Amino acid sequence: MAELSPRDVVDAYFGAIAARDFEQARRWLADEGFSSCSPIASFDDADAYIADVSRVGPILEGLRHRHTVADGEEVCAVVEYVTHFDRRVVSPVAYWMRVRNGRIAAIESYFDARAYAEMFVAE
Repeated sequence: MAELSPRDVVDAYFGAIAARDFEQARRWLADEGFSSCSPIASFDDADAYIADVSRVGPILEGLRHRHTVADGEEVCAVVEYVTHFDRRVVSPVAYWMRVRNGRIAAIESYFDARAYAEMFVAE
């Protein structure tokens, strides 16, 4: 079986997220040397990262792929999360990912975190 390209790995990861299959999404992340940073959190552990990401599961209606560009092991993907809590919201997110040995080793995400933070504020 041929090794997947970095773009294919990222596409598979987002496919699992869209399906709300966070266990499968975790399989696409590196077990060692993983890092992630975003406007609201940073992680150096893939399990902790996926636990955080999975919080969107109950309100996730879908994931729209806008565009992906790959350059070697680096992949930039722009997606829109379609969520529904008290109203339907479409949130664009840009990701810069580095894929090593068939797994995502680093994720940097860029988005407007104000609405996301408000969804999870305890009252």
